[in-house]
Amino acid sequence: MKRNSLLYFTLLSAILLLSACSGAKDRSAFLKEHISDYSITESAHRIVEALAPKNYRLLRIIDQEKRAAAIKMYLKPTLTLEIDNPKITAKLLDCNPTMAVDLPLRIGLYNELDGTTHLVYTNPEYWSLKHNIKDKICIQLINLMARDLDIASDTVIKKKK
Repeated sequence: MKRNSLLYFTLLSAILLLSACSGAKDRSAFLKEHISDYSITESAHRIVEALAPKNYRLLRIIDQEKRAAAIKMYLKPTLTLEIDNPKITAKLLDCNPTMAVDLPLRIGLYNELDGTTHLVYTNPEYWSLKHNIKDKICIQLINLMARDLDIASDTVIKKKK
């Protein structure tokens, strides 16, 4: 009986692991990805501006394309934004110091060869699993960050007509 339970658990774990790694459609549980109607530069500006009223501040922009060119590699236009809300970050780090690997927030922006701009970030709701967060207040803060990012992303997705 014990051996069957172990075999069942192993098979179930393997199926879950493989399904989590099977491609872009399945990564939506961990990553949020949007297509922007704006250029990569305008998208970066709009996401930063949309988060500013919620006390998120841009810490730095990493131009990955420029860094790749410095080592003689070609990379499509790609930016990494590091954005922080110090009050929320401090409270989340107090919940679990391992949150330091996910904070400050990192938002990726990249262009396809056809010029399509993508915006991608880790879904903050995933952090409660990744960092074993169970405290009600900490979960509320994670959900707040998720909402803030979703609302800010909406300003990048569609041009107002």
